[in-house]
Amino acid sequence: MFFFFKEKSVWFVLLFIVLLVFCYLQVNRQPCSQAISNLQTLPISTVGEDVLLLLNVVITFPLLTDPVIMNSSSYSKYPREKMEERLAEYITCLEITLSHRYVSNVHFLYDQPEIISYIQTHVTTNPDKLLFHKVNDSSLSSTAYEFVFSNLNGRLVMVNQADVYPGHGLDLITKDVMVSNKLMYALTRHGRMEVKCDMKPRTTCTDKGYTGSHDTYIFVPQGKLPPAAWKALNHRSSAMGIDNVLLWTFRNILKYKVMNPCKVISMFHYHCSGLRPTAAAKRINNKNNSGMCWPTDKLK
Repeated sequence: MFFFFKEKSVWFVLLFIVLLVFCYLQVNRQPCSQAISNLQTLPISTVGEDVLLLLNVVITFPLLTDPVIMNSSSYSKYPREKMEERLAEYITCLEITLSHRYVSNVHFLYDQPEIISYIQTHVTTNPDKLLFHKVNDSSLSSTAYEFVFSNLNGRLVMVNQADVYPGHGLDLITKDVMVSNKLMYALTRHGRMEVKCDMKPRTTCTDKGYTGSHDTYIFVPQGKLPPAAWKALNHRSSAMGIDNVLLWTFRNILKYKVMNPCKVISMFHYHCSGLRPTAAAKRINNKNNSGMCWPTDKLK
């Protein structure tokens, strides 16, 4: 009789422990989707929910395997394999951008209809965040900024080169501060060890390494893009010196305060393929290409 009650007590204790564990898991459980999201993003500061998912990112890149592009004077010296390698770099940057918790949407500007199916085939991360917009000439910087000022007015916008992706520091951006001070952050690149090469030596977000190169532009567009600004920006976004023209235009025509807080907000450059269009080697030489903005840790 004693053995029976003793065995029954053991089972009761075990059942009680199981119930306690189950209740704890129910209270503290985390949705699978949230767990996956946490794995996909870099560590960030703890902030209020009101600042999450604010950035509207705008990018573009060409379908390099299009025969028209492959046979053009800018790319004809490269084999198809090299073009595919460069496209893979673009896709990697796009997927990392889509996975970032501070990105609400990525607006992809295109003028090659075939690129939509290419991207949809290769992008598996948060495809619901990706929006496609048909434009006349996606290669022009003026096209991107005309789109931004016409369609994303009053929103926090990040215009990116296609071969960069966000790291830490986006949680430091406050829309109210950007608007009240009419700020534009023109960020200089960082580099780190990638799968196929070490990009760290190409970091230019340093006091000694800065050369006037910028890859990311964060601001809140207000009003329409003036014709003078459109004219100043009417160059290929891959052209050397376009970043300096952008800085000059935002300062002198659009009247923004331009800063480069790349020391606290990081954008990583991914370009291991070495592919560069010949047309990009020609620098923009005019009075508007003088914009410079040195790295800082200040935000306003």
